[in-house]
Amino acid sequence: MDKSSFAGVFIALGGILVGLMLEGGKILQIIQPTAALIVFGGTLGAVMLQFPLRVVIAACKRLGQLFFDNSRDPQTLINEIVSYAHKARKDGIVSLDSELEKIADPFLRKSLMLAVDRWDRAARNSQDDGAGAG
Repeated sequence: MDKSSFAGVFIALGGILVGLMLEGGKILQIIQPTAALIVFGGTLGAVMLQFPLRVVIAACKRLGQLFFDNSRDPQTLINEIVSYAHKARKDGIVSLDSELEKIADPFLRKSLMLAVDRWDRAARNSQDDGAGAG
């Protein structure tokens, strides 16, 4: 569970309520269905104008992850990254290519894949440059 997300919601609501009370307002002034419909409907409409429907639907489906973080233990992920760094240092970064299929974290897998591909392409380009210079 992500405590900072819950704290953010409570701080935002508390700020709104305290600000309202400092100005002499009443809570019933901000709890109006028509005002909520205007704000939330307008916001949803603006978001749908900016992004394709598939992105909006995917964002709504993943909204729960904002409050409930089911990711792996950070220390485990750090240890995994360090082990890949040691392997890359010892055997070269291209040696990680065989490890890519075993990596569970999609972000880490994609990052290492891009690093391996970039390094491999740079090595091939430098070989091509060296072959013609002779």
